[in-house]
Amino acid sequence: MEYQRTGVGINSPTPQIFKCLKMKPLTEKTMLIGSGCCVRRIANELVARGTELVIVTSDESADGLPAAAENGNAAKPISVYSGTKALSCRGAVGHFEVVLDSSGIKRQAAVGQIVIAGGEKRIPYFSDYGLDRADPVMALSRLKKLLNGPSAESSRLAAVSSVVFLDGLHDESNPIICEDIMRASLQLVENKKSKIYILTRNLKVGGSGLEAMYRKTRAAGVNYIKFTATAPKMTQLEDGRVKFEFTDEITGSRFGLTPDLTVIDEQILPDDDTVDLANSLGLDMDLKGFAQGDNVHRLTVLSNRNGILVAGPARNAQSLTDQHIDADNAILSLRATLRPADDQAVGTALINDAKCIRCLTCLRLCPHQAIEFDTRVSVTAQACEKCGICAAECPRGAIRLDGQEAAGAVAPAEEISRQPADGSFIPLIAAFCCSQSATSAAEMASCLQRPLPAGLQLIEVPCGGSVSSRHLLEALQSYADGVMVLTCHDGNCHSERGNIHARQRSDEMRKRLKTMGLEAERLVNKSLAANMGVEFAQALVAFEQQLLKMGPNRLKKEKI
Repeated sequence: MEYQRTGVGINSPTPQIFKCLKMKPLTEKTMLIGSGCCVRRIANELVARGTELVIVTSDESADGLPAAAENGNAAKPISVYSGTKALSCRGAVGHFEVVLDSSGIKRQAAVGQIVIAGGEKRIPYFSDYGLDRADPVMALSRLKKLLNGPSAESSRLAAVSSVVFLDGLHDESNPIICEDIMRASLQLVENKKSKIYILTRNLKVGGSGLEAMYRKTRAAGVNYIKFTATAPKMTQLEDGRVKFEFTDEITGSRFGLTPDLTVIDEQILPDDDTVDLANSLGLDMDLKGFAQGDNVHRLTVLSNRNGILVAGPARNAQSLTDQHIDADNAILSLRATLRPADDQAVGTALINDAKCIRCLTCLRLCPHQAIEFDTRVSVTAQACEKCGICAAECPRGAIRLDGQEAAGAVAPAEEISRQPADGSFIPLIAAFCCSQSATSAAEMASCLQRPLPAGLQLIEVPCGGSVSSRHLLEALQSYADGVMVLTCHDGNCHSERGNIHARQRSDEMRKRLKTMGLEAERLVNKSLAANMGVEFAQALVAFEQQLLKMGPNRLKKEKI
């Protein structure tokens, strides 16, 4: 089935419209923020490629990081700031201005791209298990330091003959924690001849080599005790040791353990510097505070801001192998983020200064931090992802997407003439389709030759969040018997919350339709993925059947 697509924009251009904020010439200088193996790997590779670097780490020592003297290309210097934090950042890809703080001394650094690869922090589950810190009860991180530290430190474990590790009894186990526990178990068995018990719910051995390590621990005599519906009773004795009492879920037998040492598992979170930096840069974070939202469009190392990458422990809990992979992905992504300052593709947001009242709605809602406010509000072209959310939300209609037609141009006259001469009713449907998902689903439905409504008018939009209340109302007033807004699934929106804005606008418009005496069911909001061609066709056919029962749109009839 052939179908037309019509672009959607806001308002016609006027002489008062300001072009996007002009950028200074692009710089390929890259800033790395953090420390650890991920930063070192990125830095060493970029040095080898002759990239100019600024390395910022809150550590007082810069050990392991490349210095300017190591760079064979003298034209590409390296600046390393230890004991330093990045406080804030303005600008966009190609020209970021970052404020650094070194023990109260502020300085600015101009860079083209930023990679955040901060560290992690671990929080033991002492209180969650109802246990107190004591010599016989320690966190996993503390045990690792004892085992891998000086011999004087590790000698404290000489008298330990039995050890219980807790793994995922409070919260879901983590493969990284599981690996640390199994490595520590092997060290204790091989060096201290200790009896080892691991109390767990779901042992996470999905990481690289963990299944083999599990088999090795079993062969070494490590005992695994699995809990599903029950949990062990833990009682801390006066000497600090922990008494465990539990029932074997298979045999029903009662058991008790009072080990010399109990090791508490930990939750892995981003360090405080990463959280502070993500907040100051306006980066979307996940529920645990890692500096990358739960969005498939950000994988692997992208953030919601073009030119700012997130790698290693800054974006999720990672093993050393995963950090190396992230470092390599960051190196590959760095070159792809730069584009010329005058590369303003069609669709960039433009602000009409004569209409703008500086309410800063666009500044608050832009998911890509592309709005700047100084003496006036402006759009940074290099940061704008052309989603149209700002245009749809602007209360004054002061923003439009460059190169797109006015909103009223969504109802070609020939669409109205589709009604048959015999007086039978063919519902005319305006389907606003997100270019990231529903448009591809529509193409798939057409390729699969799935039946679609005869009166269907597809309107491709850059994001579901670009569909304003005025778009919806004008479609119903001009020609449509029903309107469907098709967006990405939650968590899959390229603009993070564009689908949520679309859903909220649709809900509000349905309330308004009721007050106008029109059926609220004439407006439907649905989410789809790009590969859901069958579901696309099914949803539209079902909507057509619903409109057939309701009959023609009375609001449209009154207008005509």
